Amino acid sequence: MGSVIDYIECPNCKCEAYDDFYYKTGEQYINCNNCGYHYSATIINRDKNLDELTETDWEIKELKNPYGSYRIKHYDSDITQCGGLEYEQEFINLKKWVEEETTDVEYFSISRFVDGEIKVEDIIDNGPKTDSAGFTEEDR
Repeated sequence: MGSVIDYIECPNCKCEAYDDFYYKTGEQYINCNNCGYHYSATIINRDKNLDELTETDWEIKELKNPYGSYRIKHYDSDITQCGGLEYEQEFINLKKWVEEETTDVEYFSISRFVDGEIKVEDIIDNGPKTDSAGFTEEDR
């Protein structure tokens, strides 16, 4: 399945968001890692041909005014997990889980769109096990 990824202005915070458009199906996913905005248009009935789809065959979701966006980087992964948070309670639960249930978090932050600007709060910043100069944590 082919897609085109583009960078657009976030409809919520006006920062850069990414738009992943699947040109063969018309499905679309927009995410902003700055404020947490999310839009998705997903086909839920895959038993029909594309030209037979009706409105009931699609699931449209939009998180217009999110609480924020989080980033978590684990030492054993090259990938940073990102996602939107709809409510403050979701952030509180995620923060509690990260602080109490995980031991391998290198970095954890939240960014929020507040009073017209993005505010970033570093929750955990343990630094890399090996830095760009090749020094390990024991060397520092």
